[in-house]
Amino acid sequence: MSEYLFIVKSKIKHLPKGILILVLLLLFTVLELFPISIAMAADLSTPTSTKAYLDSSVAVLESNDLENDLSFNQEIYPKTRGNLGNEVLYYIVVDRFFDGEPRNNIPEFAFNNSEGINSEERLYNDMNKLLVNHTYDPTHSYMGMYWGGDLKGVIEKLDYIKNLGVTKIILSPLQDNANGLFYHPDIHNYLRRSKEDVDEIEDDFYQHISTSYHGYWTKDWYELEEHFRQPEDQNEDHYRVFKELLNEAGNRGIGIILDITMNQTSPGHISTSTPELGAGGFLFGESWFADNGNIYKNGKLMATHWNPKTGERDPDGWFHPPMIIWDFDRATKEMLEEGQISGGMPDINQDAPQVEKYFLDATKFWMTFNEGGYQIAGFRLDAVKHINPRFWRKFEDFVLSINPDAILIGEYFSGGYRDSSSIDFIQNTNEISILDFNISEAMRRFFAMDRSWDGRTYILKENTLGHDGEYYNLGPLGKVFNWISNPASTLEIPRESLDLISDDEAKGWVSFIENHDQPRLKTYYPDMSDRAYSSLIKFQFAARGVPLIMYGTETALGVPFHPEHEGLFGIGGDPFNRPMMIWPNSQGWKSEVYNATKQMAHLRQEYPVLRYGKTRFLYPKKSNKDKDIFMLREPEDCPSEKANCTRILYAYSTHGGDFLLSFPKDSIDKYEIVEMGKESAIVDGLVPIKLAPEEAKVLVLK
Repeated sequence: MSEYLFIVKSKIKHLPKGILILVLLLLFTVLELFPISIAMAADLSTPTSTKAYLDSSVAVLESNDLENDLSFNQEIYPKTRGNLGNEVLYYIVVDRFFDGEPRNNIPEFAFNNSEGINSEERLYNDMNKLLVNHTYDPTHSYMGMYWGGDLKGVIEKLDYIKNLGVTKIILSPLQDNANGLFYHPDIHNYLRRSKEDVDEIEDDFYQHISTSYHGYWTKDWYELEEHFRQPEDQNEDHYRVFKELLNEAGNRGIGIILDITMNQTSPGHISTSTPELGAGGFLFGESWFADNGNIYKNGKLMATHWNPKTGERDPDGWFHPPMIIWDFDRATKEMLEEGQISGGMPDINQDAPQVEKYFLDATKFWMTFNEGGYQIAGFRLDAVKHINPRFWRKFEDFVLSINPDAILIGEYFSGGYRDSSSIDFIQNTNEISILDFNISEAMRRFFAMDRSWDGRTYILKENTLGHDGEYYNLGPLGKVFNWISNPASTLEIPRESLDLISDDEAKGWVSFIENHDQPRLKTYYPDMSDRAYSSLIKFQFAARGVPLIMYGTETALGVPFHPEHEGLFGIGGDPFNRPMMIWPNSQGWKSEVYNATKQMAHLRQEYPVLRYGKTRFLYPKKSNKDKDIFMLREPEDCPSEKANCTRILYAYSTHGGDFLLSFPKDSIDKYEIVEMGKESAIVDGLVPIKLAPEEAKVLVLK
């Protein structure tokens, strides 16, 4: 080809501009088609992973794609980074799940003034007693307060979780949090019971406060939060109820993953003057806490962040100097790692030797404390972008030295293929998987009919396909036309990301429909049907990634759409995305959604091809490529010609219809529609699918 390129180059420099463009386009066409023609001459039957059979009356799978079954055992498909196998994850905000022990709702028992304590300790205990009495809301009306969920409540619901099909539970942080309240007049967290609710709020003060019910304002990384433990354990084994949970879950085949935050401590009153209750402040409001961001170890003060008597800050060298992150999109890497992420909370310096030792020792404690019983399965690591990779490399090596199978999931907010900084994080660490925000956002928007920008079918498919995506495999001419139509490539998955991340690694990323920051779907999209919501859940479980269920997602939990339910990222966001869990036969329970979730969770376990297989999309006649999805999950390859390769087909249609897919007669004998639970024989290789509007069905092809 080089000789021809030389001749063309020598001639075209004298051509008029318009003719030159035509010549260049012709040249790109030849370059793009030439290798394709060679491949076709070599083997006309070789399938291409992203080819749509648009000209055929039915979607056809080539026979050499449909051979053999594959035993998806751990030796053939080892765990990828993060040590996530074929899991179904379930995230619980402990305070909002179930109240199994009412006696710890106001845990005064944790602050008894025993004989021998000095006056300062007595004052500290009295202040904590006062605060716990003003941070619990038995009416479940103020979203920023404690509502009573605890570890005993999780234990009582383990059978429910097991029956759902969950293999691992992720618990919101259990370490001891600072007691107190954060007040800001611009906070509005009163829960309206319906969208028509305009009643006057009974106590206006409490709608403006936030407490540490969520678990992310830790003060003692070695102690169990008193709101979650048993009163009788106070003078004996503080961790007894958590050990019970680990053992009861382990007996059911469920592992427990701890959510842990090591970036910041708790808010505090950073002033030598007395705080004015209810005054708030323009930037950070007003903080009333017994601890001003201090760090403890089993109740012993280890590091003082701020001394309200003297005004001295960080005398022990545990914290970064105060820097506020004003713009997260434009902040430098240094600012993200060392700045204060929310409300001026103290940012911890993990490079300080004493801090590193403190956290690694705490990690070892939680990994080994349940001697003779089931240990934790691993960690969900909060806000990983805000801690430097040097610490994370030491952390992951340390964790795996204790348990080589420990699960490590990093919350890199906005992470995924399209976030280059999250890809940098993956490259700078070795063993931490991530939460895939990109595919999750695409799923949410597509099925909620919010199909502009990230919600387009194209974006959803590209995130799902990885290296088999359309953009990554464009030829020279396709690249030119794509550049003309989208010169900034803002909607594409960067080739650089795909070059750095293998498909096997991306299959180990965690997908989710809802999390503890995003708005609940049924609140943010109040017109979204239960059928569309169920179709979304089915897609999540059928697509690549390790599925995570936010508590309540399995029944479309959400608060009413109301203009006063404005939270983080819109109506229904934090804190309104954390209502109390509901249970079967209670108001708001949606059996259709629950049954879809349960079916797919168990299907995931029965057919590991959904975890480890490859993906392609089909386009049967009458389908609309922008509105319908026919996604096939199949093994990468098969060990023998005699075995039967089981495939899973996900079928969805926006407007519904009758569709027909065709397979070689000798490749598949029967199929089962999961929703019906009945097998049918395939006649002449044809599989008919009838879909109602917004309906999805899942078929097992055998």
